[in-house]
Amino acid sequence: MRSNAKYIAVVFCLLLPALARAQNTGRVECPRQDNYIYLYSSMTTMEVRTTLQCGEQVQITGRYDSYFAVQTAKGDTGFVPLSSLVLLKDKPGPKAPQPKADPPGRPRTAYDEPAPKVEPAPKPVPSPSELLLLNGTPIHLKLGKSISSATAHVGDIVELTVTEEVVVDGLSVIPGGATAVGIVSEAEPKKRMGHSGKLGLSINFVKRINNEKAAVRSYQEAGGPDSSTGTMNPLASGKDVVFAQGMEFTAYVDGDIHLKRQKFQAAKDEGNPAPAATAQNPPQPREQ
Repeated sequence: MRSNAKYIAVVFCLLLPALARAQNTGRVECPRQDNYIYLYSSMTTMEVRTTLQCGEQVQITGRYDSYFAVQTAKGDTGFVPLSSLVLLKDKPGPKAPQPKADPPGRPRTAYDEPAPKVEPAPKPVPSPSELLLLNGTPIHLKLGKSISSATAHVGDIVELTVTEEVVVDGLSVIPGGATAVGIVSEAEPKKRMGHSGKLGLSINFVKRINNEKAAVRSYQEAGGPDSSTGTMNPLASGKDVVFAQGMEFTAYVDGDIHLKRQKFQAAKDEGNPAPAATAQNPPQPREQ
């Protein structure tokens, strides 16, 4: 019996290093909803060294009653709770390089490394012969006629009017009164059982001072309140949605637009002709 016990002890001692090597990698599991866990520098003071991303792999360097001692790929060492790691078995042989997965986004904490400063992209500088109508420039519009969810159809063309001119470098590139064009993108009349109508309008472009189109983006959607209040009344009807004539909208220039300065300068000069030169009296002959 003693010889068998010694034999088992020897085999266990030989296999113990292999077993230890077989499970020296762990994957971070996140019991909390913030997609990260804390890496503690001390099990006694619970001082936080940094945070670990959910799914991140670490090397396990030791095990205690309630914690693993680990080392991250960046070389940070510390302790994590046992419940925060899933042990991974290392396969023998050369390791194939694994693609690095992007960790899920999460709110940053005070223990994270400071985020690198991202310099804002420089604004495009137009040439002296150009005007630049910047992306996101607001254009104020009003509706030319009323549209209703009761009569409108998807695809109907709707005209709007620019209420305030758009000026770039002192030149009017979109005059007040210019036409904007939209399309009905959703139209659903009211129904029985208290279901109200729906109406959607997409504004696509505005005509510039030279009748060329400037792409814009704007989407307006509305749905009337349902008249049913917890009880189903088959005879009750909802309400139709109406965009009334004169209703104001705001569209935004969709992408930077480069314009020829000469065209708009010529339009300005035509609208403001130079004053006529004052006639001068002819010189009078001198008396002899």
